Amino acid sequence: MRQCVSFVGLLAFANCKSIKRGQLHSNQFHQFNPSNSYPSCEQSSHSDFSINSSFNSAIGIRGGALKSTTTQLSLSVSATMASLLSGSVGGAIGVGVAYPFDTLSTKAQVSSGKDGKPPSMGSTIVKIFKEEGVPGFFEGVLVTMIGQALIKAIQFATNELTFLWLGKHSNIKSNVLKMAIAGVLSGLISSFVVSPVELVKIRMQAQNKLTAKKKNDDLDEGAVYKNELDCAQCIVKNEGWSSLFTHGLWITIIREIPSFAIYFVVYGVLARSSMAKTLGEHAAPLIFGALAGWAMWIPTYPIDIVKTIEQVQTRKKGDSRKQLKSCSHITSKIYKTGGVRAFFDGLEPKLARAAIKHAVTFWVYEVMMNFLRPSVA
Repeated sequence: MRQCVSFVGLLAFANCKSIKRGQLHSNQFHQFNPSNSYPSCEQSSHSDFSINSSFNSAIGIRGGALKSTTTQLSLSVSATMASLLSGSVGGAIGVGVAYPFDTLSTKAQVSSGKDGKPPSMGSTIVKIFKEEGVPGFFEGVLVTMIGQALIKAIQFATNELTFLWLGKHSNIKSNVLKMAIAGVLSGLISSFVVSPVELVKIRMQAQNKLTAKKKNDDLDEGAVYKNELDCAQCIVKNEGWSSLFTHGLWITIIREIPSFAIYFVVYGVLARSSMAKTLGEHAAPLIFGALAGWAMWIPTYPIDIVKTIEQVQTRKKGDSRKQLKSCSHITSKIYKTGGVRAFFDGLEPKLARAAIKHAVTFWVYEVMMNFLRPSVA
């Protein structure tokens, strides 16, 4: 798998080197162009999709919306397909590169030290390495990379298609608002895939030698999984099929909707700012992707903590004696234990992971879009 990721990364880098300066373009968002103009964007008199001077000066305009002619609009399906494939590859590579930080964050969220407080990042790293070795940092990475490929494909394609549709069929004038609506819809739809993927990922990351010793009554005793498939099979066997797809679904939706509204708006706005010209076609998606990742995670991180604790809980199928803690109960317990500060336990590795993951995701996305749709440059 690592060799495959490296091969894809090398292909992406080789393709990137062949791109002309000033022509890195994402049909989903924008075109990084030193002149900050809109290359390949023909003006149209089409009543539903006219572009006036105020529209041209607006920030955060993505390529799909700017290509306003009837011919370009007819290419929206191929643009969405390109966005789907680019997002898929970018998402898989991005999450794989940053995965150890995600493991550290999950461990911090579900573990507690002798004083009842979560362990430091340094002590967590040492503990994982001593008990599980290097593979311990990558528990659940396979299913997460596969899942993220699908998730990012859904998110980027939904975002692209929704923005194009709003541009043609709605009376919304604000492009930032259209980006936000597109982000909300992409977060909502992808939640139905995110929830089961992250359920398996969290169970894999949360397991350790302490699990078998029954030191955490929220975890199924002795639940040490061989791999992601074994974990998924155990969930289905012990908790039922419905648990695999619905355990933690609502809290996932609550997190994903604001997250991706912020995510796509921040990246879109930064991409049309003067900083894009200053940073250049390669540094811009890396930096803007990292900033978009931070922007989406900081306000929604407390929701992620509650979601992680909810999904790490297990109960035998048909066992009504053990009541799983509700999100409100978990929230109350976290607050009573550590106050507001407790809702940000594990934030540091999560932000490190977000910066790396989303920087790589958007950079690969831009490279792939150039490869798949060079004709729009």
